[in-house]
Amino acid sequence: MLAGAGGAIGALARAGVAELIPRTSGEFPWATLIVNVVGCLAIGVAARRVSPLSDRWRFGVTGVIGGFTTFSAFADEVRDLLATDARLAALAYVVVTLVVGLVAVELGFRATGAIERRAR
Repeated sequence: MLAGAGGAIGALARAGVAELIPRTSGEFPWATLIVNVVGCLAIGVAARRVSPLSDRWRFGVTGVIGGFTTFSAFADEVRDLLATDARLAALAYVVVTLVVGLVAVELGFRATGAIERRAR
């Protein structure tokens, strides 16, 4: 139940970002990049913070982040950029998503750890 409710909340938040930052075919997919990087930061925080939570709440957190982020839209947007001959934008999108996403996970994990240590 919590995973489904969390997924709905995350999907609604993602839809809100897409409404704020609309995209047409061939344009750089800023909204998806933003939600995926924010989701990576959130999963880094959750990796540190969720462990003391019950399994039930873990499903909710996973649902929110899973509903918010989207690999399928990322893949389709790369396909669209390639189809519209925006090869450099497609390459940049792939590289930035992977590199910045991985950095965001680590940043979220480390920052949360540092905050926890200071709070003790």
